Amino acid sequence: MSKFWKTAFCVAILLLVLAGSSALADASLTFTPENPRVGDYVDITVVPGREGAHGVRYELSTPENVVYKPKDKIKATTDHYAVSFRPREEAVYTLTATIVYGNKDFETVTVTIPVSGTAPAQEGPDVIYSQKDYWWHRVKYKGKDTLEIGGCAIFALSHLLQRMGYTGDDLQPSALASKYSRFYGQGGTDNGSLIRQAGADYGFISEDEVITTEREAVYSLRHGDLFSFGVALSHIAMADGVSEDGTLIHVVDSAPGATFERKNRFKTKGHIYYQLEDGSFQEAETIDQLPGIRWFFETGDYGGMEYWLDLNYALHYHKHSGMRLIRKPWLQADTGSGLKTVSLDYIGTAVSRVNDGGEELVRVSTKDLSWSTDGADGPQIAVVTNKNGAKLLDGNGNQLSSGTTCNPGTLFPVLSVEDDLCYIYWKNAFCYVSRKNVDLLPVSQETLPTGIVSANGKTAGTVKVTAHYTPKASGKKVTEWTIGTPVAVIEAGKEWSLVEGKGFRGWIPNKNLTLDTAE
Repeated sequence: MSKFWKTAFCVAILLLVLAGSSALADASLTFTPENPRVGDYVDITVVPGREGAHGVRYELSTPENVVYKPKDKIKATTDHYAVSFRPREEAVYTLTATIVYGNKDFETVTVTIPVSGTAPAQEGPDVIYSQKDYWWHRVKYKGKDTLEIGGCAIFALSHLLQRMGYTGDDLQPSALASKYSRFYGQGGTDNGSLIRQAGADYGFISEDEVITTEREAVYSLRHGDLFSFGVALSHIAMADGVSEDGTLIHVVDSAPGATFERKNRFKTKGHIYYQLEDGSFQEAETIDQLPGIRWFFETGDYGGMEYWLDLNYALHYHKHSGMRLIRKPWLQADTGSGLKTVSLDYIGTAVSRVNDGGEELVRVSTKDLSWSTDGADGPQIAVVTNKNGAKLLDGNGNQLSSGTTCNPGTLFPVLSVEDDLCYIYWKNAFCYVSRKNVDLLPVSQETLPTGIVSANGKTAGTVKVTAHYTPKASGKKVTEWTIGTPVAVIEAGKEWSLVEGKGFRGWIPNKNLTLDTAE
């Protein structure tokens, strides 16, 4: 080889070495926050030193043990260059990122991360738990299953309770998992039973039937209600808001990877969005487009996230889908010790009966009840005026699956008045009745005469008296009252009186009414 070519060859080799050294020097591995604590999210950014990287593999260790090391020792394990982890003990962690360009072409960069102190437990009205961040890998749910594997309903419940303003250590997912583990079985959590029991324990309202209509879901979300619902098969998330046009709901999802993973099967593609700074919405083609999304290398999955979801999809993506209502107590009354939350046994324009948490039901003046009614200056009551009764409907105007038809004279508290429907409460359920089948009544501000249903002057016994839709014996039956039932007199006639009792308004003969004697 000539001297010239020997020199050229040496120069070429030197340039390759320098290029390789430069590439290695240019690769970077950074982390935030600067001084993480146990339980903090530590966000990692890897920047390859040159183009052509196929991916990266991560290893995490402390002086005492290997925290995470992938099984694959050669090939790249992920194409994620922005990753996260949550340290679980105080130690000096060593994180190594191996950037892979080919089978035998890779570069390694290492950083030490000192972790000291402990971050406070994640909690508050804005908390978003990451079910797949490996923090919950050893937190038991039931048997051998952990919260990382099967805890989506528990995370959703914790999100719900904290957004309703509840506080305390018992709201932490680990505490809720211990408290409600009986609802977890093979295939997942019985979310309906979980929510019912939690409602009884924490004092919020839910229903046995899920909501399946846009009208009721939009009404509820706009009035501050929340939902626990299936966002994909066997995966539960929480909804806590609705877009201005009522087409999208705001979702908090502890494991959004499960939602996107099933997008082809359950058609979520085209239904998930994120909001831009100008308030408009952009469809998320991939999960990485969601702002603030974290990917955890220890689990190879995404952490908790908030996004916007097509409401129609949430209600109907599967034959068993629907949204489970979570509503704060909506009715209050002064039963003698100040205004307090009560549950309704029955209502009348003058007198109602409630449960204030005591052992006995309490009769109160309806004017002392407090609840809000849309479309009115104050609380209103609907009375069924159609002689054939009123069917209970869903938000689409279809009769509920129960097939219930309420008799004429039935009284309901009204929560919303719309052009064609009234949103009402009836026997522990919220539903609709057709506006044409009811009249709206104001709550009586006067003290009306009262009396007792009687028979031949007797006010005690098992005899029943029929209340009629009209003041005549042939009038359609409204209900039956056992003698001794207290009633308020709405209108007194010569032979018949219109009275209210136990949630109904009807006519009874005066001979079956014994008026209370004024003191």
